[in-house]
Amino acid sequence: MSATQFATPILDPKITFDHVMIYALQDMVVRIRPQKMETLKTTHVPWYLERFNQGKLICNPTPLLNLDCIINLLEFLDNDPATLFACALVNRGWCKIALSILWRDPWKYKKSSQLSRNKKIQMISIFLESLPQHYLNKLIEKKMGIPIVPRKTLFDYAKFIRYIRIRSLEWHLTKWVQHNTGYYVSEESSDLRRRVTIISQVLLEHILRSTPTIYGLNINSENYTSGSLTSAIKNVPEARISLASIKTFTFGKIWTTMPKIFETLSTICYKINTLEICPSQDIEYTARLISNQTNIISLTLVDTPIRPNRRKTKNEVYTWDNKIFRELLCKAKTITQLTLKNIRLSLKELNYFENLEELNITNYMGDISQKDFQTLSEISLKNLKKFVIISLFSEIYLKDLCKFIKNSKELMHLKVQGYKLYDPDYSMTWINSLAKNNRNLISYEGPIGANDVVALWMLLDSCKSLQKLHLQSTKYNSLISNKDLRSFDNILRELTRKRPVALRKLIVGKGWTLSCKGVDNFIKCRKNLSLPIRFEWDLHTEIIGDINELTKRYCGAAKVHEYRTEQYH
Repeated sequence: MSATQFATPILDPKITFDHVMIYALQDMVVRIRPQKMETLKTTHVPWYLERFNQGKLICNPTPLLNLDCIINLLEFLDNDPATLFACALVNRGWCKIALSILWRDPWKYKKSSQLSRNKKIQMISIFLESLPQHYLNKLIEKKMGIPIVPRKTLFDYAKFIRYIRIRSLEWHLTKWVQHNTGYYVSEESSDLRRRVTIISQVLLEHILRSTPTIYGLNINSENYTSGSLTSAIKNVPEARISLASIKTFTFGKIWTTMPKIFETLSTICYKINTLEICPSQDIEYTARLISNQTNIISLTLVDTPIRPNRRKTKNEVYTWDNKIFRELLCKAKTITQLTLKNIRLSLKELNYFENLEELNITNYMGDISQKDFQTLSEISLKNLKKFVIISLFSEIYLKDLCKFIKNSKELMHLKVQGYKLYDPDYSMTWINSLAKNNRNLISYEGPIGANDVVALWMLLDSCKSLQKLHLQSTKYNSLISNKDLRSFDNILRELTRKRPVALRKLIVGKGWTLSCKGVDNFIKCRKNLSLPIRFEWDLHTEIIGDINELTKRYCGAAKVHEYRTEQYH
């Protein structure tokens, strides 16, 4: 069933579970992850059903499926806008639920390949055409030069909005203006930027006046719309109520300052539990905003090392004396997820985050020094379940990392990536340590030696729940032309012999050669055991043999990915 089959929704309330409904339902059931099926037992009636029908059934009674199942099935399609559109065409009841889900965060589909560019532009048109007349008069007074014909829409879509993404809204409006002017307008055009700024402020005012609450606010914008949100908040008294329930606030990776946004939010918001900020932005009011929160669970600190009109630079060095960091230390015990992106900061204070379950340290432009690794080796985070460290221009010190994760008995996800290893000969001890101390591992992405077969056997024997392996050669160096590739056959042979039942994904990382004979034996073994596997390799992996023949034999038609190629089932 395709969303393009019908021009308008089917709104006949007499339609029950006919074949169209059953096909849509079958399509959704296939997409549901088994581990979330238990949530179908809930009896909770979401806000949108209370608004539409006071919690009563909106579909005709049927022995096949009750209301709770329909709600949860459609909720699972939150990231599948094309299918949501299709489900909205089934009947009036499904239409109300599907459109409520689709429009609560309409601008998160910016990068979605399921929606065409015209479909994304059409969503902006629907918003503008449903604006009250006084807002349309504002646009006329500003001489936008684009005719907007008001029409009565099925719903007031602004009431559905629960998440605002400023940069994505800016992108959608830019494409909409370019599309409706009838000729190409450069994105650098001052006239285009003026129009986008005016429309964005009008839309934001309408949303803040219409929606009862906003749960997520993402402010990653360019220069020319940076003041639209603060102006909208200033002009709409209801904004203080709708923004008071913000739970997710993202403000980072941009070079401009959003005028008075932190000053405004610091007097409104007290319920933020997911926070992403740049520590150099509006330090005083950002510190006040953090101080007012009672339960910050997830924290991301991000800096942008590339500034406009500059070349690549090393990111700024921060200290814990900064007001923002002092406030964060006061909230350390409630934080369970911490991410440092391009942040150069002493890691010694991580000991304050005693309840940390997830730690991500990524540095794509600067470096992580040997002193940082030594500091990390002296820290103990016993509740840690996920650890990621990526530094494209730093050596990785396995010995220090081994000491760090030794006490993390609950670790389930581990990813280690750098341009090369400082101590590649330590890899066997590293894998042995994982097997001994981290038996709950579900995924491992990191280095392994071509001859670490015994250590790999111990890891597979110890970590029975291991579902994903992404293995990079210990001899790989990303900064030089690496001709010393190692054979992956020994490792693949051990995986074939050991037959790990839980393994669902194997990725051959950088620095390997791969023979078709080894791949053939491995896939054949999985096929005989009826165990599905997704097999991928890095784009620069040297393949020995005819891989296309294997692809046809086991997959029929393989899907080629951008950076890693074939997949097998």
